[in-house]
Amino acid sequence: MSSSRARCSGGVVVPGERAQAILRYIEQLKEGDADAALAEGSDPGDDLGAIAAALGELGDALREREELVQIAQAVAASNLRRLDDLAQELSRTRAVNAEQQATIRTLSAPIIQVWEGVLMMPVLGAVDLYRADQMMQGLLGAVSNTHCRVVIIDLTGVDSIDASLGNTLLSLVRAVELLGAKGIIVGIRPDVARGLLVDGVDMSRVSTFARLRDALVLCMKQAPRRTGQLN
Repeated sequence: MSSSRARCSGGVVVPGERAQAILRYIEQLKEGDADAALAEGSDPGDDLGAIAAALGELGDALREREELVQIAQAVAASNLRRLDDLAQELSRTRAVNAEQQATIRTLSAPIIQVWEGVLMMPVLGAVDLYRADQMMQGLLGAVSNTHCRVVIIDLTGVDSIDASLGNTLLSLVRAVELLGAKGIIVGIRPDVARGLLVDGVDMSRVSTFARLRDALVLCMKQAPRRTGQLN
């Protein structure tokens, strides 16, 4: 048998076996076997040797591609974990902010029981529609729960009162009176009073005092009156 058909004494693979090895290698690459290796023993100078060399380079390229894919997947998984951690942290931050805002709203309009039958609500800072609604709910709930006879709304800490806040205060007083208590507003400064008049807010039917002390003195004088409303 000629040297092209049989294995030489030097151990060189015959063309038939070389072709079979190349075909097996191609099948392994098609199946995604990144560890596949092409058997050595072909002469790089002949046609099969050139094909084997090209396939070897292709296998190396596929292995490098697989490594890059694995690295990319690892990076993507790491980024997903980081995004998940950030999302959880953002959720916790939002929850903390919501609690802080609720605390701020509570502290900016606390409801204080001065003594039995008398509640006071100091109003601090600006009042928007949401906060006005919270003030209304909190105050009416406190009046109902304590069965108080007097509610003092202290505006000493409010720098300015526009028509919207003025009407909100009137609504608060009317709602309190519907529950059987008397609403008193204290701490309106002269410039604020003039502004309310210009805005058309009529507080003539509301009991008002310039100082909190004056309202408290009135409440103390009428403290024995456990039922009914103040004059």
